[in-house]
Amino acid sequence: MNNKLNNMINEFLENIDAKDEKELNEKLQEFIKKYNANEIEYENTPLDDAYELLEKAENAKSKTQAIKLAKKAYDMCPECFDALLFLVQFEDNPLKRWKLLDEGLELEKNRLEKENYFKKDNIGHFYGIFETRPYIGGLYMKAECLLMDGKIKQALSVCKEILKLNENDNTGARYLLMAIYAYLEEEKEMLKLYRKYPEEHLEMLFPLFVLYYKLGNDKLAKKYLAKINKANPDFIKFFKGTMTKNNDDPKGYYSKGDSSEVLMYFREYAFLINTIPTIDYYILENSKKK
Repeated sequence: MNNKLNNMINEFLENIDAKDEKELNEKLQEFIKKYNANEIEYENTPLDDAYELLEKAENAKSKTQAIKLAKKAYDMCPECFDALLFLVQFEDNPLKRWKLLDEGLELEKNRLEKENYFKKDNIGHFYGIFETRPYIGGLYMKAECLLMDGKIKQALSVCKEILKLNENDNTGARYLLMAIYAYLEEEKEMLKLYRKYPEEHLEMLFPLFVLYYKLGNDKLAKKYLAKINKANPDFIKFFKGTMTKNNDDPKGYYSKGDSSEVLMYFREYAFLINTIPTIDYYILENSKKK
C-alpha cells in the first residue's frame, strides 16, 4: 500500500460512522469501488509528492538519475524516510554510508517519538503501522551493514531491537539473529529464539547445524543436517555439484525448499559461512545414505 492510498483510507475512516464490523466492511468495499473508478477527491500532501518522486527514482534508467530523484524526494519531505534508505543503498563509501544511515535513523526516531508512535500500544507492531514501517526497514539495513563490516555484536543488538518493535518480524531479522548466535556459539539464546519462531527451513535450521558442529556435538549436528536435507534436497546437491539452478524466481527473490534458497543463504550469510571453511567435508561425509 502506498502513502497516498494509506492517507485516503485514513480520511475515509475518519468520516464514516459504522455501527458494526459488517457495515464497516460494506463501506470499505464502497471505497474500493470509488477508488478504482477514480471517483474520490483527494489533494496530494508533500509526502505523497515525495513518494511519487521516489517511485520515479526506483524506475530510473541510470544510477545518476535515480540518486538525483531520491535526493529531491527527501529534501522535499524528510518524512519520506524510504527515500533516504534508497540513497544509502547507492553509497559506496562505507563511512559516508554510515553517516547517512545513522543520522537518518536518529532523525526518524526523534520524529516518530514526537508524533507518539513509540507509545506502548504500538511497540511490537511497527511493521503493521504504515508510518513506522520504513523505520523497521532502516534498522534491518543497519543490521546488514554492521554484519558486512564485521560488527557482529552491534548487529545482534539491532536485530533484538527490531524484534522488540515488530514481533511478527516481517523483515526476517530473526534469521539474521539465528546466524549471529551460531557465529557467537550462543546455544541458550539461539534455542530461546528457535522456540519462539519454530520454523523448519534453511534460515532457521542451518544456524542450529553450525552451532552444534562448532560445539563438537555430532549427534545434534547430524540431527539438524538431516532436517536441512529433508527441508531442501538441493542443499546436499549443492555440495555434490549436482544442483540445478532454479531460474523461475525474479531477481532478488527465492523459494524455500529449492536451489534459489541455497544460493541465497550462501550469498547473504557469508559472515557465518566464512567461519566454517571445511564444512563441505563434514556435510558430504554425514549425508551419505546408510
